[in-house]
Amino acid sequence: MYLVMVIFFFFLICCVYLPATTKMEKPLNNLKFSKLDFQSKLRVIKNGRPMPALKDLLQKKGQKSARRSFQMEWYQRKDWLCGCATKNRLYCFPCILFSKTQSSWTNAGFCDLKNLSRSLAKHEKSVNHIQCQIDLKTFGASRKDQALDKHWRLNVSIHNAKVKENRVILKDLIDVTYFLAKQELAFCANDGSSSSSNCGNFVELLHAFAEKDANLAKHLQTSTVFCDLSNRIQNNLIEAVADVIRNDIKEEVNTAPFVAVQVDETTDGGNKAQISVILRYVAKTVETWEVKEAFLGFQEISDKQAPAIADYVLGLLGKYNCVEKLVAQTYDGASVMASDLNVVVAKIKEKVPEATLVHCSAHNLNLVLMNSAKSISQCRSFFKTVEGLATFFLKWSKCTQLLNDVVKRRLPKAVPTSWSSHSRLVQIISMYQSDLRAAFQIISENPDGWDSDILILAAGYDRWLSEASTCFFIMAYEDIFNETDGLSRLLQNKITEIGLCCAKVHVIMGIMECQRAEFDSFYERFQQKCVTLGLADNDQSKKPTRNEWKRMFYNILDNVSAQMKARFDHLRYLTFLDLADCTKFNEISQHFDEAKLKSLSNYARYFDIARLKSDLIGLYSSKLVRNDCKSPGQLLSFLAQNDLMQTVPEATKLIQLVLTIPATVASAERPFAAMKRLKTYSRNQTDDKGQHSSLAIISIERERLLKLKYKGDLYNKVTNIFVQKDGRMDFIYK
Repeated sequence: MYLVMVIFFFFLICCVYLPATTKMEKPLNNLKFSKLDFQSKLRVIKNGRPMPALKDLLQKKGQKSARRSFQMEWYQRKDWLCGCATKNRLYCFPCILFSKTQSSWTNAGFCDLKNLSRSLAKHEKSVNHIQCQIDLKTFGASRKDQALDKHWRLNVSIHNAKVKENRVILKDLIDVTYFLAKQELAFCANDGSSSSSNCGNFVELLHAFAEKDANLAKHLQTSTVFCDLSNRIQNNLIEAVADVIRNDIKEEVNTAPFVAVQVDETTDGGNKAQISVILRYVAKTVETWEVKEAFLGFQEISDKQAPAIADYVLGLLGKYNCVEKLVAQTYDGASVMASDLNVVVAKIKEKVPEATLVHCSAHNLNLVLMNSAKSISQCRSFFKTVEGLATFFLKWSKCTQLLNDVVKRRLPKAVPTSWSSHSRLVQIISMYQSDLRAAFQIISENPDGWDSDILILAAGYDRWLSEASTCFFIMAYEDIFNETDGLSRLLQNKITEIGLCCAKVHVIMGIMECQRAEFDSFYERFQQKCVTLGLADNDQSKKPTRNEWKRMFYNILDNVSAQMKARFDHLRYLTFLDLADCTKFNEISQHFDEAKLKSLSNYARYFDIARLKSDLIGLYSSKLVRNDCKSPGQLLSFLAQNDLMQTVPEATKLIQLVLTIPATVASAERPFAAMKRLKTYSRNQTDDKGQHSSLAIISIERERLLKLKYKGDLYNKVTNIFVQKDGRMDFIYK
């Protein structure tokens, strides 16, 4: 018994520790290739010839002479040579498989290294070897067993005909999926059973298609294969369409030299944090290069800590193979990451040191206007009243109707996170100040028809609108908003260049200085408007003097200017943007500023600085470039269309870098509006897996999907991905 156990354990040890070649490899001459079935033969040929090292294949000339050993390079010299580690011999791979005669190259194996070169040359000239090579290279080109098997060919023909029919049906399902996702409509209904009068948009729209398509109608009525229109199939179709978009984004990103990431966060109605990520890059199109921003999807985050957010962003960049291309990261003032934003930035910069933090300019502009208004008590009181006035007409439907009848214009709601809404509100109040007072007087003159709360508020707002101080603040902020609104509109454009943003900020700050020197003309307009509207402060004893108005005017302008300098101070670290400023081409070509090149130090590994200087001077010296190129985007198109990108490669990279760095995260905010539309009650009730992110990708990237559809390869791409997800063989041709 003891001896049996020892033998058993010895056998186990041998099985575990013996090398794979000892356990698995069979001698080549025992392969018996001719007796294998077709699939097995195909597998042997596909695996290829074995090429082991054969370290034990040695040969001595004499007792004291040098040894000959087999060199691996012989495998590269002869594409038919193979080896067997078990026999420690060389063989001819085609002859072992197809030769009907025996030789040392097929039976015992070759080991005479002294005569190896001569034997190789002799063997490959033999007729038998040539025939075997031909058999190997053409194996499977004409299968006799298939040619003779009519039944097999008939089955293949029937299967392929069915696959073609199924793919046509699937095309209709893809069209329905694309339409519903593009239009942001729910797919399912609360009751999706066949007996329900409303089975959901997906099923109902497909049946509407079937009324005009006899083949689809027949399939829905009679087919036992792929007739199920369940949530699983719908979700797989949604994912397949979204994956086609993701793959297209990947292909574009692969051509981009740089990428920037824009991240925003919001909390939905269920108090769940959602992160939106946008990639910005310069992509090559058919004719030129252009700035692209691609939405990568939503992600619900349960861990709201900075490291988890950074890991998610890096992981997503890794999926698109662009971590090493990251040159900028931009965030909004998200509640999840606000306190730990520096930690998020630092963790990403550990991985990619060039990933410079660029604050969202749109968010900064909003903070400039909001903080400048809050810092002066009179201004803070003015804007609180403005916001209350808009709310007054929205709160009661009767007041809304009065506004429609008298003013014939609605007041926009003031949004704290977007001060462009305050701008519109101030401008409308200025334009319709008399009509608004008339509406409030109608309320005051007919007290029986209104609630007491409305009467009190109406009297207060009427008195506020009749004061000269109200007119003063309206006019002062109207002039400021006229300038900042242009920057705000610029920042809402998803392809806004950060260089253009910097230039606009400097222009606005200069205008603020000019407005400061124009108080006299402002005061004259203010007095004239007060007389025209019959405005006067109720307490004449506290009426501000001209100097007091002047002091308030200066305080407002200085406050805005100071806030802009503080909020946009980070842009001074990007002085290299001036090197792509088209208004300075002539200046750069004649008096090159070396300091601006030094600001590129963070991106030094991407550039040959000496060559960059030469490229820029040479490029900007061209009169044609100075006349035709008015922006970095136009300059890049000029280089691409005239085949000059390789002539000035460093300048080309600089322009692509400038175009890649984002000025705002406005693009990352837009998906949240789509998310609110997508999260309908019916979808939340019926979608178990929650396809909101994929639906959002289809909706937001609809232009990209439309281009893929026009190319004609959309349906095949979606079908191929869907088959992998669904595992159905009735969509794959034999």
